[in-house]
Amino acid sequence: MAVSTLFAKFSPVKQRHVVSLVASAEQVVIAYQDNAGKTQLDAQTVTQSDPWTAASLLISRHGISKADVHLVLGHGLYQSLLIDDPGLSDEDKRAALPFQLKDFISDSPSDIVADGFSSPVANRFQAFVCHKLPLIQFSKTLEKNQCRLTNVSLEDVALRQWTQLDKTEMVLSRDSHGVLQLAAFHLGQLCFQRQIRGVMLEGQMMPPSVVDDLALEVQRSLDYLRSQLKSAQVTGLVISVHGIDDTELAFQLSSRLSVAVRPQQLFDTGTHHQHIAIAALSHDYSPDVNLFSDDLSPKAPLLTFEKMLLVWGATSLLVVLVAAYQQFSLAQAEKFFSLADSERQSAQSLSDELNKQMALHLPSVSLTNEVNEKKAAIDAKRKALAAVKQHDAALQQGHADTFRALASLSRRDISVSSISVSQQSLDLSGLAATPASVPAWLQTFNTQPPLADRVFEQMALSRDKGNRLNFNLVSKRESGESAK
Repeated sequence: MAVSTLFAKFSPVKQRHVVSLVASAEQVVIAYQDNAGKTQLDAQTVTQSDPWTAASLLISRHGISKADVHLVLGHGLYQSLLIDDPGLSDEDKRAALPFQLKDFISDSPSDIVADGFSSPVANRFQAFVCHKLPLIQFSKTLEKNQCRLTNVSLEDVALRQWTQLDKTEMVLSRDSHGVLQLAAFHLGQLCFQRQIRGVMLEGQMMPPSVVDDLALEVQRSLDYLRSQLKSAQVTGLVISVHGIDDTELAFQLSSRLSVAVRPQQLFDTGTHHQHIAIAALSHDYSPDVNLFSDDLSPKAPLLTFEKMLLVWGATSLLVVLVAAYQQFSLAQAEKFFSLADSERQSAQSLSDELNKQMALHLPSVSLTNEVNEKKAAIDAKRKALAAVKQHDAALQQGHADTFRALASLSRRDISVSSISVSQQSLDLSGLAATPASVPAWLQTFNTQPPLADRVFEQMALSRDKGNRLNFNLVSKRESGESAK
């Protein structure tokens, strides 16, 4: 694919112009709008039965580039077939329709392209066929001018622009061979077409007998459509016959037919094919039939000699750039390494000098041992001083908390007569109501902190001469507890 074609594919749609071409067996007509917005028309006569060469000449003559081309095929460049409805979906129609038509045409299905639509007449399918190769070659020619072929429609289908799209109307026209064509459109869709043979309209002369014959043929077609179209009827006939006064012919036929007849009202001057070219010039021109799609153009090979040269050149340039960058980075790294190594050597020399100076200031072993002994002696004296302070605090506090705790635990069944208290022991004696009163009283000692740490080593119970129960308790503090 050429570079210009690649750029054309990525060109924004809004910047592309639209060019319409009408190709027939006799001539090719081109239509486009110039920079001033005026529609330009030109025609090229077809020689040696090759309309595609004439179309290429028109493209080159007018310097058309970066444009979307709407191609309309005239009579003789395609075939129209009415077949039974094959029931194909839109996705399968383009690939399967050529094989559905192989019994009706002499060409191979691989050599043609086909498209069509369901006709409202007799549940039939309207199919159109043309050769594939000329379209592919013409598309390649357009790509050289940065143009692209967007759709390929047909003369019969383009005539719907002459009708009212919300009604059912017929169009009477004349092709490049001078043969009268009659086409009917139902809601803008082609549903009937035929050639009217044996009726010759020459010059501006319209003999009544010729008009009568023409009206008879048109009336036969109207009667046929009335029998086929159940939901709608033909309401009008549009006259667009090149070389004939359309207004006069419409007047002559209106008195002979049962439908309204009017001349085409889109264009005042110009030939029939010029009118079709102007009608196909719109940006939103979307005919019911499009015989061209992007898959018809053969895909360019992914790897070509030019692409290989381009890739090799880009790769070589990239290698050279990477090598140069790595060489520059290596030179910078060596420079930084040399500087860092010099700094390391200076730091190592300074470290060795400091180590030598530090070795001169290390203390002797005897002095170190003497210092450690002094530290141990100071720690021992600090511990002794802390013990003396704790003993003094306990002596200053006395046993007031012990007596207050005993007073709070007074009971009616216990009478204390003697208390002996010291830092390590607490001896109690007195009278008890029952033997179980003493243990119960001792259980309450756990509720008072000054008494909770007392452990009684001995308890004695006896009776005196008055049969009173005496008790004697000897206790000491738990081991490990310090006086408070």
